[in-house]
Amino acid sequence: MVDAKHSTLQGPPAPPRDSAATLGLLGYVTAHALDDDYREAARTRPGPTRSSRWLTVIALAAFMVLIITAATQTSRNAVAEAHERADLVKQVKARRAAVDKAQARILRLRATNSRLSADLVHNDKLSAGTRQRLGDLGVLSGVAAVHGPGVEITVDDAPGATTERQTVLDVDLQALVNGLWQAGAEAMSINGQRITGMTAISQAGSAIDVNYTNLSRPYVVSAIGDPARLPTRFADTVGGQTWLDLHQQVGLAFDVRTRTRLDLPAATAPALRSAEPAKGGAS
Repeated sequence: MVDAKHSTLQGPPAPPRDSAATLGLLGYVTAHALDDDYREAARTRPGPTRSSRWLTVIALAAFMVLIITAATQTSRNAVAEAHERADLVKQVKARRAAVDKAQARILRLRATNSRLSADLVHNDKLSAGTRQRLGDLGVLSGVAAVHGPGVEITVDDAPGATTERQTVLDVDLQALVNGLWQAGAEAMSINGQRITGMTAISQAGSAIDVNYTNLSRPYVVSAIGDPARLPTRFADTVGGQTWLDLHQQVGLAFDVRTRTRLDLPAATAPALRSAEPAKGGAS
């Protein structure tokens, strides 16, 4: 017989409890919804292959080659530019030394010519007529300093000039000089630059060059001649009429004054390389 008090019926073991039942449905979904997906993805994801590793190494090597090449080229360019700069500086210094040497030689030759000319004029063996002729030629050519009575004409831009036509141009000074020559001027200068048959009056930007020297306004034209007749004769020339119109219609400043003495400097004697005295020419 089986003792009902001490006997216990043993059934089959209970199945394990589900996590959802333990945590609750909401907690289970929150804790495990992504973990299983990540776990599956990690299990199925292929690892890096040998070929991909080699491609990475090759790409890094190519990048390094580009960096090294660029750095090398930059260094070479810098060296080349430094050499070129040094060569240019050397050339400039050499040219400057050559110009200084040539200018020094010009000054020596000019002094020699002046001394020889003075000796020639004051040579006791020369006749009075020859010395007078040499003096006249010096005045006519402009290579001798001169003084005498004449007129002084000052010209300038119109007050408050706003256009080019209201400024003194090179053609205006050319007309003024040509008119004075026609009126009987014997020698002239503009702002101290002696006017000769070889003088160039040209525009240089906003300024005017005379004898290749840049002048500043106002422009003072000194003309040696008869002060009583020069102004009247000048007014009858084409240059005089031109300046009358420029003064009245354009407003350019134009002032004429007579002088009892004007001192004009000598011009630089031209170097004659091709011209020779004609045989049998007039004395």
